[in-house]
Amino acid sequence: MTKAGALRKRYIHFEVNGSEFKEEELKRGLYEQGLKFFGEYELSFVGLKLIEYRPAGRNGVLRCTRDKVEEVLGFLALINELNGERTRVISKKTRAILPVHLNGRV
Repeated sequence: MTKAGALRKRYIHFEVNGSEFKEEELKRGLYEQGLKFFGEYELSFVGLKLIEYRPAGRNGVLRCTRDKVEEVLGFLALINELNGERTRVISKKTRAILPVHLNGRV
């Protein structure tokens, strides 16, 4: 049984093609693009959060709510630019649980 207020989450593994970004730059760029795509009200229901980003491998993990995973995948596919730099964000895999990552964070 889940709590009434608990959100069911999905984790999207992604890859960044194009410019190099630090974690904070990527987080800010994804948030700005999310506001443009979803709007402030809808973005609050998406629950989008950058869980992990590895600049060396240019890949990371995003979290969103289970009900909005299809919309988030579409949103990622439509990104052409982050922070004024031409960039593509390619989703690789969607999971219901978050495995332990290389750097030990969960």
